[in-house]
Amino acid sequence: MKKAKKEKFNGPVEPVSYNRSILAAFEKQSRGKVCPLCNAKFSLASYKTHMDTCKVAEDDDDIEILASYTRQEAVLLRAGPAIVLEDQSLTETPQKKRRTEEREEEVTENSSAPTNYGDFDLPGPSGINENLEASSQSSEKTNESVEKVIKKSPVFENTRRRSTRIQLNSQNSQNTRKETIVKKETATIAEVIQSITSFETRIENSDHRWPYYMKYTVKILKRVITTKKFDGTFYSDDFWLPSDVITFYRFVELLTESAKCLLVRLFIRKSGWYQLEKLEQKYPEIPNIKEAAVELTKWKFVNDDSCLKTLDEALQISDVSVLKNVAKNFKIDGIKNRQELVHSLRKFAQSQQSIFGGTGNVETDVIKSIKKELGTCLKIQSEFVDLFRCLFTIYCPVTTNSANSIDNPAATNVYQDLLYMMNSIEKGEVSFPALNPCRNISSFYKDRQMLMEYVTAKSIETTIVLQMTSGNFDVALDLAIDAKEFIDQMPDAHKRYYESLEIHERKFTSIWVHTRCCGHATTLLERQKKWGMAVEWQKDLLILNKDVQAYCCDSRGIWWDRMLLNLDSHMKEKKDCAKMIQLAIQDTSVLEKELLSIQDRALKLKEMPTDFKPPLNIGTPQKRTIVGKTISKNLGDGRVNRFVIRDDGKEEDVECSVEEVARRWFLENEGYTIGVHDEGATWHTLFGLLFYDVIFSMDKSVASTWHSEVQDCPSDLSNTLYSKRKEKFEERFEWLIDAEEELIEDNIRKIWELKKNETNRECSWKHFPSGADDCVGLFQCIPRSSLISICRRLAENYRNSRSGFPDLTLWNRETKSVAVIEVKGPGDRLSTKQRLWLAFFADNGITAEVCHVEAQNSRLLV
Repeated sequence: MKKAKKEKFNGPVEPVSYNRSILAAFEKQSRGKVCPLCNAKFSLASYKTHMDTCKVAEDDDDIEILASYTRQEAVLLRAGPAIVLEDQSLTETPQKKRRTEEREEEVTENSSAPTNYGDFDLPGPSGINENLEASSQSSEKTNESVEKVIKKSPVFENTRRRSTRIQLNSQNSQNTRKETIVKKETATIAEVIQSITSFETRIENSDHRWPYYMKYTVKILKRVITTKKFDGTFYSDDFWLPSDVITFYRFVELLTESAKCLLVRLFIRKSGWYQLEKLEQKYPEIPNIKEAAVELTKWKFVNDDSCLKTLDEALQISDVSVLKNVAKNFKIDGIKNRQELVHSLRKFAQSQQSIFGGTGNVETDVIKSIKKELGTCLKIQSEFVDLFRCLFTIYCPVTTNSANSIDNPAATNVYQDLLYMMNSIEKGEVSFPALNPCRNISSFYKDRQMLMEYVTAKSIETTIVLQMTSGNFDVALDLAIDAKEFIDQMPDAHKRYYESLEIHERKFTSIWVHTRCCGHATTLLERQKKWGMAVEWQKDLLILNKDVQAYCCDSRGIWWDRMLLNLDSHMKEKKDCAKMIQLAIQDTSVLEKELLSIQDRALKLKEMPTDFKPPLNIGTPQKRTIVGKTISKNLGDGRVNRFVIRDDGKEEDVECSVEEVARRWFLENEGYTIGVHDEGATWHTLFGLLFYDVIFSMDKSVASTWHSEVQDCPSDLSNTLYSKRKEKFEERFEWLIDAEEELIEDNIRKIWELKKNETNRECSWKHFPSGADDCVGLFQCIPRSSLISICRRLAENYRNSRSGFPDLTLWNRETKSVAVIEVKGPGDRLSTKQRLWLAFFADNGITAEVCHVEAQNSRLLV
């Protein structure tokens, strides 16, 4: 039996006909197929995809386009209307199969109930209603023969399709209302304002408590388009594109509140793909989130997963469970971590070949499998993101400045932080010195192009910093090169306009941000140890490129200092370094802290001219050395010295900072009764209280420094604080010289009581636990002339002197003594900013010391 079976299995086989052979398949594939519309030849593999997108040319004289349908719409149209008998009942008909040239479609007609195509609602930018209605209107304008070309199904007309992925259980009255205005393609700012008024009424009368971020986004839109700019004009229709205005209108008027909430959530999050299922879990405050997703897809605010076409994007949003299921489908080892699974799937998609010799089909299969596991995914349209970033930028350029997120790593999302801050103001949880609402709105941008260029520049800078952090130096450098090319190609008219702005206004322009991007390029080149390239970029920024001389003034001293370091230490170009030092000293934009560093290098460089005169003359600060007890060093967190002090209440040693060790020592040994680790916050608070009305002035001369309700300081605090308020500052200095001490103290208490709950850049209330009395006590200990000198240095050059204060401030109200102490642990060194402030305090009669804390090791653990 076994032999017979084997013979049967291995028996002769009839020859395969040529038409069914693999050679015929290859030949057919190579011949391809010609598109009947555009007459282009395509392979069979790509012909189907091409026919889905191919359209007749708009200028074709022989063909008139009456309507455009997708493949699914065409199949449903060919199915025809439901068969209706005179008694309105339906007869049962068997299932029928219809085959097209492109693919086989199966259409089932169920006679047990009326065929309802309205149950189908496929997410997409346009509904079938629009196309059919457009077809109907075109048919009315043409002759009778045209109606024979396109035949409509009366049942299919004015109905919607249902997605096989997102199903709507019901249609509320608001959706029905929107269907009647679906054809509106243009709007005006006046209509947008009217829609905002209607929206505010609906929200106010609604029983549902809608999320704050949705309400305040609409509020930002209203403020931008209704508030007068500083130049007396408005951001009206002539500023925006027609597509911008209709987007505003659709966002406010046509979207349901749930759709608005979901859209704003996607906007304030990191741009990318998100699973609808996870969005439902994360945002339970958004009702009917599936319906909202369909709605947003219809209005082209978001893309559905039909646009998720790259493997990298699909892998990026897939968690471990999804990747394991996909790996199982392709018989790949799934017992791996996420990173290994991603690598395996990417390698599989790239290594496997299809029958026609490419990897495209295999990669497509992997993407399809991932999308099936992920379910419905959404990604917000980039055009919408850019447009609403423009709105937020106009509303508050200070808060949304990209430099904030770079300088402050805690500020992960400036747009979300702005909305949250607006909500906190509304609740009364926080207040700012800015007027609420501000009288005017920023007017730096002459047209939409300038605004969009600035928003794009901010995005580029954020990406550069992110890529640098991730170690993708080549990507970051390419973006920086793009930024440099943008500056070179900028029209001269734009450059002249930007130069005409005040320095605190230039910070919010594209050329300023692109210049800063070039500065980031020098940093990443230094990290790659490409010293020569870094120096070339620095020379271009500082000397050669005249177009950027007026921008990024705060950074020019840093660029000079880094270039001199590269020339001196890394490239050993001593003579070139000496020449550059001469140029750096002459640059008036270089701050004192960098100037001191340049001076230090010049004094050590033998190649400097013999007649070189140091621009700064500062003394050596007093030094004191104390001993602090430490415990074991290697405890897993990388800290070198872990200091401890004795807690008498608990009768045990507790860990503390090196500053606390020094503070305790001075209070116990030097006769001071109060000491705070403030790094200058107490001095800034005194400055803020004594000059509050000057710093935070709302006069017309400085009105352009206030742009929104969430500002904690004027936008020119670091640039033109003194020059724009010189007269008022001098009047206050004169008053401080002659005023009686009791009057000044009463003034401090008065401002304290009025503003103690306010958040502003100068006043740090927490450093005075006893309130105004502690602050007045510090004031009484400072010689009047010393206080005036310190305040004058802050006022006249705030950008140069706002930081670098000593760590500790100590005083004794009874003995009228005060001291500032800079604390240094083992191995720490003074910075140039700290050296400058220590010298300044000492020169003006304030005890200023550097306290070095030596570590005394204790082998006992706490």
